[in-house]
Amino acid sequence: MKAYRIHSPHNIKLEEMDAMPVGENCVKLKNLMCGITDIDMAVYEGRRDARYPVIPVRQCVGFVSEVGENVTGLQRGNRVVTYSHASCHNCKACKDGRNYDCEKPALFGIGEDGFLSDFSVVSADDVYIIPERLNDEEAIFIEHIALALNALSRLNVEKGDQIVIMGATVNGIILAQIAMYYQAVPIMIDMHEDMLALAQKAGVYFTVNAVNDDVCKKILALTGGHMANSCVYLTGSGMPLSSACDYTAARGKIAIVGRASGESELACSMSALLDKNIDIHTVVDCGKNYSTAINLLANHTVTVDTLYDKIVSFDKVPEMYEALLSEDNKLKTLIKI
Repeated sequence: MKAYRIHSPHNIKLEEMDAMPVGENCVKLKNLMCGITDIDMAVYEGRRDARYPVIPVRQCVGFVSEVGENVTGLQRGNRVVTYSHASCHNCKACKDGRNYDCEKPALFGIGEDGFLSDFSVVSADDVYIIPERLNDEEAIFIEHIALALNALSRLNVEKGDQIVIMGATVNGIILAQIAMYYQAVPIMIDMHEDMLALAQKAGVYFTVNAVNDDVCKKILALTGGHMANSCVYLTGSGMPLSSACDYTAARGKIAIVGRASGESELACSMSALLDKNIDIHTVVDCGKNYSTAINLLANHTVTVDTLYDKIVSFDKVPEMYEALLSEDNKLKTLIKI
């Protein structure tokens, strides 16, 4: 099989590798499309510890080309999306059938080989069938939607709640759409007017420019003077985490969403949190939300067609990585395999 492997920072090579055997409870995938995340770029740059050499990228859509022994519910030809991490299959959660709660997960593309290859072998527990109505480009965003669902669940967002979203990132715009589906009121904050415009196009009515606006004053006006019930801080937003406390009402909730890509430390005043009695939640995985995410996407509750800007061919991957280093691009890049 052909696979890209990152051997060290800025050193990625296309290699011919031996075909991978399909073990018990596993399936072989013919990979169709991958999506690049901030973590993938951090591994390429050396800003995130990884098991080098490693096949990068955790987001993949493919079809099942071979089924191992004892696999049920999957057959050749099924088009599937991969889960974000490999389950250990040995912890209590995995043995109870809750692989999404694995106690020792290995993130694909970091601690476990990812999917930037023409074929992959993965546990049958770590793939989900996707309907024909979803194209490959849309299906790549299923992980983002599942992550957003997990964040809103942790915050226990209810109808009418005002929720500040710090970061008009891909994750932020998707999260805002789901918040509106639950009849909450998102207030989107970002430093980039073009991304705020994308949020508005997705239906977000209240947007705040963190550079040009008095953010606290505007949130006070929008919330009737009591600030937001909850706040989501997206790790790729580029804004200070400490501001999340300022934007959240007393006895409110803050969710820090996404994996740190290693470039900076996330700092927040504990005394400010204690003074306002704010609950903090960290959300780095998707929980058991993949099936719900697939349904929301298939029913067009969430739209993602404006959230990617280019599709790169498999043979252009090294050039793509280098080009992304010099771009200040907040949209997603896809790879067609």
